[in-house]
Amino acid sequence: MFATVLITQACLRSSTPALRDADTIASREHRARHLPGLSIVILKGDDTIFEGMYGAADLGGAVPVSMDTVLQLGSIGKQFLAALVVALAAEGKLSLDAPASQYLPDFPLLTPEIRVRHLLSHTSGIRELFTLPEAQEGFDNLSRTRAELVAAIRKAPVDVAPGTRWSYSNTNYTMLALIVERVTGKPYEDVLTEQFFRPFNLRSMRQCPSIQTTPVEARGYEWRNNTNTIAAPENMEWIRGDGGLCGNARDLARWTRLLNTGKIVKPDQYAAMTTRTRLVDGSEADYGFALSLVQPDGARKIAHNGAMRGFSASAAYYPDTETTVVVLVNRGDVRTESIERAIARRIIGVPEQNRTAQQLTPEQRQRVIGTYDIGIRQVRVFDRDGQLWFEMPQPGPSFRLRHIGGGRFVDDEDVDASGLRFSDGDPAQSMVFYMGAMHWYGKRVILRQ
Repeated sequence: MFATVLITQACLRSSTPALRDADTIASREHRARHLPGLSIVILKGDDTIFEGMYGAADLGGAVPVSMDTVLQLGSIGKQFLAALVVALAAEGKLSLDAPASQYLPDFPLLTPEIRVRHLLSHTSGIRELFTLPEAQEGFDNLSRTRAELVAAIRKAPVDVAPGTRWSYSNTNYTMLALIVERVTGKPYEDVLTEQFFRPFNLRSMRQCPSIQTTPVEARGYEWRNNTNTIAAPENMEWIRGDGGLCGNARDLARWTRLLNTGKIVKPDQYAAMTTRTRLVDGSEADYGFALSLVQPDGARKIAHNGAMRGFSASAAYYPDTETTVVVLVNRGDVRTESIERAIARRIIGVPEQNRTAQQLTPEQRQRVIGTYDIGIRQVRVFDRDGQLWFEMPQPGPSFRLRHIGGGRFVDDEDVDASGLRFSDGDPAQSMVFYMGAMHWYGKRVILRQ
């Protein structure tokens, strides 16, 4: 069958051991993870040094992945909107320090303390859209309209005071897209086209259709019963600002380089996007405006991941070596950061950390066992037959933990995908969870006996 045949094409601009290793890593991951299709682009400065195309954009139609293949970018699309918002602010069309309610006066639950910058940095305290029961039906029902989406997010409650906690919420960026539309009088994707896509020749970038209809658009897949199965379509009228953009790997790599070198927005605006978010209590989150600032391998890194029902994506920039790495996959729930990190370490010359398993005593296991609130959801660390496990409600991951010392743990089977670091104390009162190239900050939940 076509699905079992590996289609590989790698274009190396110069034949070096690091680039040959990148192709080896990509080919290995494509096979081991049973991916339908995989598209990778690496830039060194402005130069493309590697383009890798593996597998199929459409298994049923036997269409191989090419550099023209358009895939969904998921939450990577947030940085396009964030750049647009700061650019519009520089033009005087809105203010980052204005109350969000100034632009959304018909949102009764927005308090005056919630500023536009709180939406950009995920510190608004507004509840995650995907956890709202009335919202979920709209993602599945392709007949639901943008107006109905707006009606749904008007009901999103504010759970904590703005600026007091970092908590990822797609609702923030859905609201930002609406703010852009209200201050410009145009659909936000049209403003993106006028401001960024057309001037910078990013021809593949667009708002995704709910159903892929052309050969250049990759079909999305899910892994079910040990096979790649076509994913159900999502209503892109309900994924606006927080995701919903499509593009090919080449254009996403160019965008990443342009953004991180001051070509998209001015240097002071870019600095605002890449400054760690300071909370009211003085602590900081490793996140700017739609850009993660986590450095899992020790090298400075500016990145974001994207996850859709049938697609997974990573885009990373390493400023010290001016290296861009983009990884796009047409299957959902793939930890693309594992592929990106393995390739990036080889390209930029960062050694892999020692993550040899270390034994824990029963008392050490008991210290971290419990339920933790990470904002978007509650997660659980528990003991199963003498092994610690991590569990997050679906679509989040669940995995066996490997202790690597110092209160630090990784996913035992996919060490680059996820990790946890617990605070001192018995029991640990907080934890930092690495997932999707970001840090998520958890506080122990005290359960009633």
